[in-house]
Amino acid sequence: MAEFGAWGEVMKGIVAGCAAALVLIAASGAGAQDFLSNAPGPGFAGGEVGGVVGAAVGGAGDVDTTGVAGGAYAGYNLQNGPLVGGVEGDAMGTSVSGSGRGGTLSHQGLATARVRGGYAFGNVLAYGTIGPAWGGSNFERGGYNTDKTLSGYAVGVGAEVAVNRSIAARAELRHYDMGSPTYYTPAGAQKIGNGDNFLLVGVGARF
Repeated sequence: MAEFGAWGEVMKGIVAGCAAALVLIAASGAGAQDFLSNAPGPGFAGGEVGGVVGAAVGGAGDVDTTGVAGGAYAGYNLQNGPLVGGVEGDAMGTSVSGSGRGGTLSHQGLATARVRGGYAFGNVLAYGTIGPAWGGSNFERGGYNTDKTLSGYAVGVGAEVAVNRSIAARAELRHYDMGSPTYYTPAGAQKIGNGDNFLLVGVGARF
């Protein structure tokens, strides 16, 4: 398992802190009646830009990866009653790697362009999202490195809280499937399935 040093520990602390903040925001900003009804709230229509951080959780692909990521997202939603739909894109820098297949696989950034849709319970939006994803990877074995450009898809489920008309907070579990590129090593060519599972949290400005 790779070690990520002080930066990794800081990022993990940020993830934990943001997750705790999201729970507190949800508890204070939405009473039980909001979760059980379609009571009017700030709404989710319009644009949103924000920052997101996350940690790789669980295994995906042929090599289990661990680490952290952080970046920015932007999107736009339409809303009709409790139904919400829109588009969103994000880009994250990553410090993610894992040992397996005789070497070390690392991921170098991830980006997506997704559709997003869900159902609003007052000021809480439960949503799903899916779309194409891109990234980079490196496989090191015996001192020999191979870089590959990745393409695949991302799918996730999450919840977003409209704190007010200007601020929203979110938590999302997202899976990346980035295909099985061929890496060339002194031991020969290897096809290695690439993927990550991320727990992501973020805060955005709405307009």
